Amino acid sequence: MPPRKSPARHPLKSAVKSTVAAAVKPAAKMSGKTSGKASGQQRSIQSIEIGFTLINALERSEGPLSLKDVAQRAGMSASKAHFYMVSFKRVGLVTQYEDSGHYALGRYALDLGLSALRRLDLVEISREAMRTLSTEIGESVFLSVWGNHGPTIVFKVDGPRRIPMTLQIGYVLPLLKSATGRIFLSYLPAQQTAVYLRDEVAALAPTVREALDGEKLKQRVRQHQLAETDSLLNDGFTGVSAPIWNHQGELAGAITIISPSDNPSAGTPRKVGLLRDTARMLSRSLGAPEQTGKRASHHD
Repeated sequence: MPPRKSPARHPLKSAVKSTVAAAVKPAAKMSGKTSGKASGQQRSIQSIEIGFTLINALERSEGPLSLKDVAQRAGMSASKAHFYMVSFKRVGLVTQYEDSGHYALGRYALDLGLSALRRLDLVEISREAMRTLSTEIGESVFLSVWGNHGPTIVFKVDGPRRIPMTLQIGYVLPLLKSATGRIFLSYLPAQQTAVYLRDEVAALAPTVREALDGEKLKQRVRQHQLAETDSLLNDGFTGVSAPIWNHQGELAGAITIISPSDNPSAGTPRKVGLLRDTARMLSRSLGAPEQTGKRASHHD
């Protein structure tokens, strides 16, 4: 009989594994048993690493497993595995079927995997394209995604010209005063941006607040599939940003050029064209349907 072939690895399950594995190996201060020598190795919580052998067993399985089976695959006793599974159930990493008592990866494991696919893949596929764009236009380029507090820079390539020091990885950009923020404001569901927009509008000077036409601003961005600002966030700097779409036709991120306003070539058709081309290429790499930007729903 020919040997049985191993099942093909599913990208989402692999994302779950890599995400949860990375989440449990930090250096930490703790009490209790640890692994690793103080001289040369980071200290780690050994019990967490042992427990995640159970998660690995579930990730590699073709279907739900009994407690006995998952414990055997993880190389531990069923009684020891039971304590880990109780904790994993409580945080949603595993689920247990009532009829059979078997275990499988839970909703939180799915959420971790989806988050990894949404964010990490975009950064990885964008690196080379952003370096190429920066070299061709001679400007700094950065990539942003929607984070816990708004549009957040997750990767950047520095060009030969100086840029504001605030624009570093992890910096959260405003919705109204940045080209990047205007992309997210224009394409994300209104309820997702409402709290942040309200706070920004409240901080504006009364005359600026009265003159603000948010709907007209969003319509202009959607019409051109591009957002531009000049000296709004940082005096003397121009930002031009374009949307990146995912396979569901939803906004995945924004790619932005930042350059000094006094640069004669800032915002020229050539640079804007290259920015658009890069954004479209990245969208295609994420599986975005053709003409996504023109058909994108705005959920207002």
